[in-house]
Formats: sequence, structure tokens, C-alpha cells
Amino acid sequence: MFLVALLLIACAPALAELRAGAAKADITPDLGKYPGTYVAGFGQNRVATGIHDRLYAACLALSTGKRPLVMCGVDSIGLFLEDVEKARRQVGQADLVVAATHNHNTPDTMGLWGRFYFFSGISEAYNQMVVDRIAEAARRALSSMEPAVLTLAKSQTGELEGLIHDNRPPVVRDPELVVLAARSLAGRTIGALVNWANHPETLGSKNTLITADYTGYLTRRLEGQLGGTAVFINGAVGGLQSTLGVKVKDPATGRTAPDNSFEKTELIGRRVADHAMEALRQAKPSDVDDIVFQERKISIPVSNFAFRIAAFVNIHKGRKPRNPDGTTTTPVGVIRMKAKGACVLEIALVPGEIYPELSQGGVERYPGADFPDAPIEPAIKQMMTAPYRMLFGLADDEIGYIIPKAEWDNSSPWLKNAAKRWYGEINSVGPEAAPRITRTLQDLFGQAPR
Repeated sequence: MFLVALLLIACAPALAELRAGAAKADITPDLGKYPGTYVAGFGQNRVATGIHDRLYAACLALSTGKRPLVMCGVDSIGLFLEDVEKARRQVGQADLVVAATHNHNTPDTMGLWGRFYFFSGISEAYNQMVVDRIAEAARRALSSMEPAVLTLAKSQTGELEGLIHDNRPPVVRDPELVVLAARSLAGRTIGALVNWANHPETLGSKNTLITADYTGYLTRRLEGQLGGTAVFINGAVGGLQSTLGVKVKDPATGRTAPDNSFEKTELIGRRVADHAMEALRQAKPSDVDDIVFQERKISIPVSNFAFRIAAFVNIHKGRKPRNPDGTTTTPVGVIRMKAKGACVLEIALVPGEIYPELSQGGVERYPGADFPDAPIEPAIKQMMTAPYRMLFGLADDEIGYIIPKAEWDNSSPWLKNAAKRWYGEINSVGPEAAPRITRTLQDLFGQAPR
């Protein structure tokens, strides 16, 4: 027994050794192989006419001697839980988190943007290719893991906030950029993960070229400057947090870049990458020795009539089935990274486009709201205690907009005397999504009210 105890003590540092690996796989559609590829976002029947730049599934794998964790950012409008579970089954003995960037210039993987309403835009062959490539990138990231050191950094500047336009009251943004970089013991960058909240839709509704939008420029710049594989994961983009309504000046010329242009798209991506690199330059390594992943499946009532019709006509092609009680099942999760028992990074995994006031705080009550007396949901990032806090939007599922119940407005008069119905409710499962998701996160973060 004494010898066994000595052996366990001797092995303990090795078991807690942090290891990291990263890889990415190309998920750009072959327009010859997938003719009639519908571009997701904005409206129906937007058919891709060419490829401007490549799309990727990029993954960062981490392990402290227990079950590894793989975090993947995917250049996609959104992936339903059913496709994520397919990738998870291929990866095997690791926890896999898959978050779509919600890019509006990528193929329709959800079925909502086909030739016309209720005509599915999904190509099963393309969706399966995306699933296979996610699994491939995750497996390669796992197989390449080596001893590593993590560095955490964050940046919140006026410029970053100015790159986000919020088109629904209250004007609340979640502009903090948080970066996690994994480096080998020799100092070589293995991978870097950037978490920031802004829709990749800079090219607008008339663009028909496949592109990763600003996130492609961002990740390419990081990889060119730092080396390794760059992963981008979006944050609280509901509401609608977008690049469309912002003006961006070229620092070299002082000229404002044209809207809906690749020039504007590149400027945004490069500036966000520069903020990430500057934050990393000023940061110190963290002695992460423990990683905890938790996930819980919850049910949310589907009150959106259009969503019910979509399920009835099978627009999602077997994905997002409704439960017998009229609910949909979706995952909610948390990740904790610890150093000597103290949390240094906490991550909320949210299965859709959550409004930033649910992340940051700032929910308001307006005349005309459908549930004016609804309790205010607690702010998710205020549930966390770690110095670094991330929120992964569209994590492992996409249920649409997640709106504070007190701000829910599905019948006139509209909030702030708007002339027409607000956009968010059109693409939300219903008013119970926010309360149920935040309650689950409270419980997972250990902040549930007594």
C-alpha cells in the first residue's frame, strides 16, 4: 500500500499535465458537386455563384489527463444538435463542443433558405461532409496533442464596441474579446481561440459568393502572425449584433470602406485580430491543470407557429423533431478551466443567438411588451466568478433567438412604437427559451437561487 501511494504521488504531476492540439478541415462546398447551393441568411433562393475564400471547421483540443475537450468553430449559419451528435459519435472518447459562427455567406445547413418558404435548402451530402470534416479536424487535434501552456487575454475597447451595431432596444452590446492561446513548451503557437460577439454578415443580402466573412480575415491574420490554428467562436449575437450598420475607416487612407464590400469585411477582421494579438502580448501564462465540462439537455416549448409548420413539412430533413408535449430538446453547458483549484476561465454554452442583455445585464421593461411582469433573467456572465469569461453562441445546436421574456413582443402595439413586428420573435422558439436556459446555467454554475 505504501509503494502504491508513492507511485500515485509520483504520477500526479504527469496526470495533471496540460496538453493541447489543434487542426482544421476545409468545408468549402464544391459548387460543381453541389449545384444549386443555397446561401443561408437574409432570404430565400440566393444561389451561390462562386467561392471567394475557403470555409473551415477549426478545432482546439485540450487535456489535463482526464477526458479531453475539443472546441470547434465552424464557418456555418448553424448546425442542429442532430448533426453535432453525428460528429460526436465519430470522435469517440472526448467531449466535443461545436459552435457555428452564424455566417450569412455559407451554405444552408438548416433548411430555412431554399428556393422558397418551406422548400428545404439542405443538401444532405454537404451536411454530411461538414459533419465528417468536423470529426476529422477534432481527431487530428486530439492526435497532435503535446505538452502546452495556456495564455488567457481579453480586450474591451471603444473600437471593438464601435464595430457592433445593435438594431433593437435596449442598445446593449457584449463587446469584450477574450482569447485563449495554447503554446508548446518551446514557445510555438499550437492554436488560439477567439470569442467575440458579432454577426458575420458584412457582405449583405446581395452577395452570392461563398466566404467566411470577417472571421476568415481574422483567423488568417492570427495564423499568419502567431502560427498554429486559429479558432473563432461567436458570442451573444441576438438582437441583432451586426457588422452591417457600422462604418469602418481604412487607417492607411482615412477613407470609409463601402458597405457590403470585401474591403470593409477585411478591415473588420484584421482590426479584431490585432486587438487579440495585442491582448496576448500583454498577458501572462495561466497554470491550467483541470478542465471540467458539463452539459444538460433541456426541453423548451415551441410556440412559434412557423417553426411548427417547418417541422411538419420536414424542412430540416429530420432534424429538430418536436417532442410529444410540443417542446424541443436542446443542450446547455458550461466549461471551467482551473489553476490550483481556482477557476481562471468559465464558458457558458448557449444553443442559439442570445440577446446581449442576457449575457451582460441591462434587460428593460417597455410598454407594449407581452409579458411586462415577467421576472428579469439573471445575466449569464455575472453568474461567473472567473477573471476570464466566455459565452459560446450557437453551441451544439441552433434554436434561434433567445429573448428576455420581459422584452418579448409578438403582438402589437410594438415596443418603442415600432411600425412593424420586431425581427427576433419571428425567429425564436418562444418566450420560455431565455428563462429555461438561464435557470439551467444558474444551476450548472452553482448560482441557483435557494
